[in-house]
Amino acid sequence: MDYLENGLITLEGAFLVERALAYGLVFKSFFCVPAREEWAYGLLGQTLAPTVLSEAAISKMAGYSFHRGVIALARRPPIRDLAEALPGGNGRTTLLVLPEIGDPENLGAAFRNAAAFGCSAILLGPSGPDPLCRRVLRVSMGASLSLPWARLRCPEDLRRISGKGLAAAANCFAVAACVLGPDAMDLRSWTRPERLALVLGNEAFGLSSPWLDVCDERVTLPMLGGTDSLNVATTAAVFLYALS
Repeated sequence: MDYLENGLITLEGAFLVERALAYGLVFKSFFCVPAREEWAYGLLGQTLAPTVLSEAAISKMAGYSFHRGVIALARRPPIRDLAEALPGGNGRTTLLVLPEIGDPENLGAAFRNAAAFGCSAILLGPSGPDPLCRRVLRVSMGASLSLPWARLRCPEDLRRISGKGLAAAANCFAVAACVLGPDAMDLRSWTRPERLALVLGNEAFGLSSPWLDVCDERVTLPMLGGTDSLNVATTAAVFLYALS
């Protein structure tokens, strides 16, 4: 039950529904179990009557049993282009760039971490999970609704915001790749730029050369215990906390 192709998104659970309503999303359909009926009427008022279903019926609709008693369909918010997602001004700000991320749960967790540690926006690659699919919405706890995001069409788009190879604008970003390797600077001794785009790679192979080549700097996270890497969302959280 995912309606993205029809311009609708699926929201599961009372918390996510309440956040979506607070962000101004327009609901088209609303389903709940009997225990949530009074809450649903109080939430929706006169705008939309909820359809009350049994636990078995709503589980069948969801496709699994941990729907938390509420499912809503809402109009998909407009997709931002790159210029709309970028913060204005010249002050201290951080972008999280995930051009090759592949797993929806990792993307959802990265959104939640980015929101928690004050990122201004997330930039994604031309493909990969949709930030408004059910799984990303659920794992992000709605952060992919509140945090601005846009897709980069190619590495050249990242080069443009950095000004690398172009006439650098006053509001461009320093682009730093989070990588493994002896040529990368230790995060503990690295001084972050005021306007930073932090780039993390794919879960399996890291950053591919086309994306790595447009980065200005390379930074690494020292690890112990024979560990050579962390989950991409976990890595993002550690970097963002350290740099916030």
